[in-house]
Amino acid sequence: MKKSIRIGRAPVDPQAPSQGGHDGSLSCPKPWDALEATATPGVRYCSDCGKNVFQVDTTEEVREAALLERCVAVADDSASTHDSATQTPPMTRQLATVTLLVHDYDEAIRFFTEALRFELVEDTPRGPGKRWVVVAPARNTGNAGTALLLAKAVTDEQSASVGKQAGGRVFLFLHTTDFASDHEHMTSHGVRFLEAPRHEPHGTVAVFLDLCGNKWDLLQPTDTPTASGRLAP
Repeated sequence: MKKSIRIGRAPVDPQAPSQGGHDGSLSCPKPWDALEATATPGVRYCSDCGKNVFQVDTTEEVREAALLERCVAVADDSASTHDSATQTPPMTRQLATVTLLVHDYDEAIRFFTEALRFELVEDTPRGPGKRWVVVAPARNTGNAGTALLLAKAVTDEQSASVGKQAGGRVFLFLHTTDFASDHEHMTSHGVRFLEAPRHEPHGTVAVFLDLCGNKWDLLQPTDTPTASGRLAP
């Protein structure tokens, strides 16, 4: 039998009880099969609301989608809506997305997906000249942290802040389990490092600039297992 799939805005608490066993936020009348297929498996586009819809299977995936304000598709027998736990889990909070001002969407996407090997999580039109563009370290690298919202500067004040979001201090910290590999890849793709790699008590680190001039730390923490399973030196 074909599974019944409900779609709509991801509920903040997928384990909360709902009337009739259905969460009101998963009430979009448009069927999954009517959505437009995209190049990404498990992701379809809704032309009615101009948003991507992400297929999810677990409670954790639903929570992550809710934090990113995504629409989701959930099978009625999915673990995301039929959890065997009898107790309500404790409230959890996390910093989901940080806005990064950029001059141009596509230029920024190329920098992060090619030079930094990030994943393009979402690129959805949001009205004339506006897009909702989210990038993050690729999931197959074990990323469970914060994503970046690439926001195109449109006012004079915003344009003046591009590349200066931390007032000259290091703005963001990119942790890695293979510093040498990332450093070599980034350097070969034109990323400008402001110093040679240095070994500190907290790990191996070097400061680099993103395409707009913001300072970042590329850091392999001392207590982080490397790609080979060993701890960083």
